[in-house]
This record gives sequence, C-alpha cells and structure tokens, in this order.
Amino acid sequence: MRGVALALTILFFPAAAMAADIGATCYRACEDSTSSNPEFKACLSRAADAADAKLNDGYKALQAAIRKAGKEMGQSPDIQLSSLTTAQKTWIAYRDENCTFEDELAFGGTAIGGNYSACLCALSLERAQDFARIRKHLLSDE
Repeated sequence: MRGVALALTILFFPAAAMAADIGATCYRACEDSTSSNPEFKACLSRAADAADAKLNDGYKALQAAIRKAGKEMGQSPDIQLSSLTTAQKTWIAYRDENCTFEDELAFGGTAIGGNYSACLCALSLERAQDFARIRKHLLSDE
C-alpha cells in the first residue's frame, strides 16, 4: 500500500517526489547506514560531494544548452552566459551563508558540520534540478 501511495505521489506531485528524493539522499541514507556520529558526518560529506558533482554537471549542461540555443538563433550567447555566471556566484554565496545558518542550529552540539554538509547536499541537488527545469522548459533541451 505504501508503494502505491509513493507512486501516486510521484505521478501527481513531482515536486513532493523530488523533495522526498532529496531527503532520502541527503538525510535518511546516512541515518540508515551509519552507527556513529563520525560515520554519519563522513557520509553526509560524501553526499554533499556527490550533490556538488551533480550541480557542476548541471551547470555545464545548462551552459552547453545556452550556447546551442544561441547558435540556433544566430545570436551570441555571451550575455546569457554572463548572467548565468553572475546568478550562480550569487546563489553560491546564498547557499554557503544559509548552510552556515543551518549548521549553527546545532548550538555547538555534535551536529555541527553534519548540518552544513546535509544543507549543501540538499541545496545543491535543488539547484541542479532547477538547471534541468530551465534546460527543458525554457531552452527545450533535454
């Protein structure tokens, strides 16, 4: 029954499914697979690194899609690529500051560092999904 509910959620509420996937990737997988705080933090760090790699791949794919769209339209994509770079630098500053805030919610406890990595993982995956949305719906590139 639970599987049917999950399938219906994915079908009718893709944003909820996406959030569930991020929760599983950035939180539950490490909670379920580790038995100590150091192992948990190391797992979260690996998850953040993997999410960062997906983010970088998504950024490169979006750059390529912008170049392709510019070429198809007979236009230089320099303005759009510059805007993407500026937006990404601004987003990275936001992400890092937000994750520092989330890490500080540990109030000096043992979750420090782990909260930061989990946040990096979650926000990086969300941003990578945002890049995919832009490519698909604004540039018709899949």
